[in-house]
Amino acid sequence: MRETLAAISEADGMERRGLVVKLLTGLKQICNHPAQYLKEERPRIEGRSGKLELLDELLDTILAEGACTLVFTQYVGMARLLEAHLAARGVRTQFLHGGTPVAEREAMVARFQSGDVPVFLLSLKAAGTGST
Repeated sequence: MRETLAAISEADGMERRGLVVKLLTGLKQICNHPAQYLKEERPRIEGRSGKLELLDELLDTILAEGACTLVFTQYVGMARLLEAHLAARGVRTQFLHGGTPVAEREAMVARFQSGDVPVFLLSLKAAGTGST
């Protein structure tokens, strides 16, 4: 992070803008969960992210009521962290991302709508493409 700040102070024009965007992206990832930014292979998920703790609280309420929920994320890496975390909690999920074939997307939507899978993780890009 320090290297990026130093590079920003020395750059100008489009290079500087690109470095600022890179910095903001890193900060967004840290806010999601530090393991996402650090690209940890075997992350310790618990107790490191306020966002994740709040998600757990919200999901506890939603699932206790027998409802289902959509969880959107900008980052595939974050969705993978959520998958692992929720699986460890015994919560069934499915994840729609850019590599999901169209036929599988339709099956996933059907499973979610029938209540078979209560948490549907979706990447923002993939969820907005061909899901109508």
